[in-house]
Amino acid sequence: MFRILVTDKLDAEGVEILKRYKEFDVVEKETLKGDALIQELRGYDAIIVRSETKLTKEVLEASEGLKIIARAGVGVDNIDVPTATKKGIVVVNAPSGNTISTAEYTFAMMIALARKIPFAHASMQQKVWDRKSFKGVELLNKTLGVIGLGRIGTEVAKRAQAFGMKILGYDPYLSEEMATKLGIELASLERIYKESDFITVHTPLTDATRGLIGKKEIEMMKKSVRIINCARGGIIDEAALAEALKSGRIAGAAVDVYSKEPPFDSANPLLDAPNCILAPHLGASTAEAQYNVAIESAEAVANFLLHGMIVNSVNMPSVSKEEFNRLKAFVQLAERLGSVAAQILGNSVSICLLTRSFLKGLFMPFLGDTVNYVNSLPTAQARGVKLEETIDDTPCEYTNLLKIIVKSDKEQLELWGTVYAQVHGKMVNFNNYFFEATPSGNMLLIANDDVPGVVGRVGTILGEKNINIASMHVGRKKETRKALILVAIDQKPEANVIEQLAKVPGVNKVKFLYVE
Repeated sequence: MFRILVTDKLDAEGVEILKRYKEFDVVEKETLKGDALIQELRGYDAIIVRSETKLTKEVLEASEGLKIIARAGVGVDNIDVPTATKKGIVVVNAPSGNTISTAEYTFAMMIALARKIPFAHASMQQKVWDRKSFKGVELLNKTLGVIGLGRIGTEVAKRAQAFGMKILGYDPYLSEEMATKLGIELASLERIYKESDFITVHTPLTDATRGLIGKKEIEMMKKSVRIINCARGGIIDEAALAEALKSGRIAGAAVDVYSKEPPFDSANPLLDAPNCILAPHLGASTAEAQYNVAIESAEAVANFLLHGMIVNSVNMPSVSKEEFNRLKAFVQLAERLGSVAAQILGNSVSICLLTRSFLKGLFMPFLGDTVNYVNSLPTAQARGVKLEETIDDTPCEYTNLLKIIVKSDKEQLELWGTVYAQVHGKMVNFNNYFFEATPSGNMLLIANDDVPGVVGRVGTILGEKNINIASMHVGRKKETRKALILVAIDQKPEANVIEQLAKVPGVNKVKFLYVE
């Protein structure tokens, strides 16, 4: 039974999805903070949050058994992702659920700002008929600077094109070819600041984007510029923006997010800034968006807990359902080969999803359950492991091949694996001894001279000790007259059995392996 905690208001359909599984115990407790959250979180396998719950370093370090955090939304700045990663906790978000709602909302803010609609509304409520004070501007032929061209940024750009706007875009990860297809002209930040009539930001909040637009950047802008932030609070320096509004340095701003939310107890300077539209973080506040992110988050948690499938993770390679089904056997095979390598080489090793799977298997024999798919890479890096990944399309005798080379300070081990029918993972090469074996369960690895009688004597000893042989595979090197025997057995042999096998004439080394 998996226990799932929902701490923020989630659309009922998302909760209902989870409750349909007999494997889940779902608990809803809103407004948990600090010590209360720490106490409640212990013993849960998963937690689903929106923006209100703060999963700080202190909270996560105190958690026990937590496997996955799902953010029903996009931004994860209320979650200490590095701590979650170190703890081996997968963090996922729901990036597509509120895309359209936020894009439409951004455009609504832009139009409201261009035509001064909120200010005119406030004037009418005061029973003042004033048509002169609220003269606006058209969007046609204006330049829109879009900073961040992910899902939301590109949707905003599409809508701007329908209004006849010119789009300048900045995103270091968007190719020129893709930008051209989207009708966006890629530009530097400096050019966007200097040429844009409207600027909208759609980046996550990171160390690189915090304070991205400050006093220096505002000084580059036109006096007629209007700035919109419906992304994350802190991307725009609030003090610098408020100062620019009060001095008339810019024409206006529309802000939906704040460095501290709610902003009322932080003396936020935007609260009394002129020509500024303020809203309480409503970008995703539509019935459709709330429904979508709830469904997306619930399904992500269910797929992870029940099937190990990772979708929309911010600290782990994500794969689609189709790709996961295709890779599942490879993931298991990579982990098993990692376990084999670790047990052969010992604990002195200097050395995508498959890489993490291999590393998990490599460290599991020594670190146990403290290592998993999420923290296997940081674990390797913390130990000074050198890692190299390559993809080789050169044709070979296998339809697919996973090749792993592990080096210690004393020796090198090369393992090959392949998957048949997308299900059956086989080890096909062990240091250039070729055979096909499933690396699973109790196994004996026997290095021997390629002479008659060795295989028979091994079988006899195991039979005498009442140890059943599940399968036996032999790889040979004719040029050196050496061989390798991999024997799958039904139980772990006693130490005296291994000693007896090692004394068989022609046997050079015996190693017991166990792979889950």
